[in-house]
Order: sequence, then C-alpha cells, then structure tokens
Amino acid sequence: MSNLKRIREEVGLSQNKLATLSGVSNRMIQHYEQGVKDINKAQVGTVYKLAKALGVNIEDLIDK
Repeated sequence: MSNLKRIREEVGLSQNKLATLSGVSNRMIQHYEQGVKDINKAQVGTVYKLAKALGVNIEDLIDK
C-alpha cells in the first residue's frame, strides 16, 4: 500500500475529498495510490499540496 493511501485512510478522507482539499485531480490521486504513477517522481508542488491537505510532511508521502 502506498504511503499516500495509508495516510489518506488514517486521516479519514476519501479520494474525492482529498482532491477537493488539495487541488490535485482525483485521477492523479488514484494513479499515485495504485502505483500507475510514481509519487517519488511527482512535481514538488503536487506532493506539497497533498501533504498540506493531509497535514503531514512531504517526506511522509514518499514511498521508500
């Protein structure tokens, strides 16, 4: 499971709600969570928006 999905579920947000709060499209969130797109290679601005909406640090979203 991706860190993004784990943290999103821990916070209690749906993908749609995270998309609304972050300004990142629902489709992109799905792709990051499913591993279709690598969040480690995402634009910093995108990861920053997701981290801010989730209340975590950017580093928390990076998959190791």
